[in-house]
Amino acid sequence: MTDFKRSPEILAAIERSIEAENRLKDDLDRVACWIEVRHPGGPVGLEIQRHYACEDDEIAHVVPLIRNQEVRRAIRNEAESAFRALGWIIKPEGRDVRSIFAHAQSQSQHARLRYYTEIRNVMHNIEGAVEAQEQD
Repeated sequence: MTDFKRSPEILAAIERSIEAENRLKDDLDRVACWIEVRHPGGPVGLEIQRHYACEDDEIAHVVPLIRNQEVRRAIRNEAESAFRALGWIIKPEGRDVRSIFAHAQSQSQHARLRYYTEIRNVMHNIEGAVEAQEQD
């Protein structure tokens, strides 16, 4: 058996990537709950695709899991805006991706309400900042 020694820098980079992945999963749940409230009438799942070699703060694609194309496009735009507001960068490059899924229905009602409120507040703060800049 080979004993691999990793430098402190490599170990720190691995830790940052793990933390980013966990944050993305949490943000995905939050955005899925926010989308569900904004688009009542049926369960909406979200798929996040990431490139295998992406940076920690990058997402390749946001894919709403719904058949209606018009609604899917609207949800995609809203979800991408929410992810950007949370600090994620959308980089749809032509490389291989892996997927992470979320369905709001997998969360408790309390969590769904909390997540909706958190994302609504983030989006409200972003919109308020943009309006203030436009007035200057």
